[in-house]
Amino acid sequence: MGDMGVMSGLIATNSKDLGALRELGERNYVEFNLGKGQMQKKIGDVIVTLRKTDPKHNRFTMEVTADDKITEKRDKTINEPVQVYVHNSRQPYEIVVNQVNKDGIVGYLATPKVTLARQ
Repeated sequence: MGDMGVMSGLIATNSKDLGALRELGERNYVEFNLGKGQMQKKIGDVIVTLRKTDPKHNRFTMEVTADDKITEKRDKTINEPVQVYVHNSRQPYEIVVNQVNKDGIVGYLATPKVTLARQ
């Protein structure tokens, strides 16, 4: 269950699981690595800005910019989907972080294959 109360799909916890999800072909997956000194990155149609990491408790805080709107996602844990709606999609985009380091985060963005406008 994501932070918007929508269950949109399966969550991959490692690269093997991500490969299995890619084979299903329901969504597009883009892996990312936000490191130290690169606190902002454009991933697909969204921009992710890393604000804070807490590797001891596997928590992080980030800002997601989609459709010129900035949304702060505070104290999220690893393998918890962060969901963002984008203007040309009925299903939310999901950002899943698998690893939190003191220098950055590692994860993936899942986008829907079908991009129909919401009604």
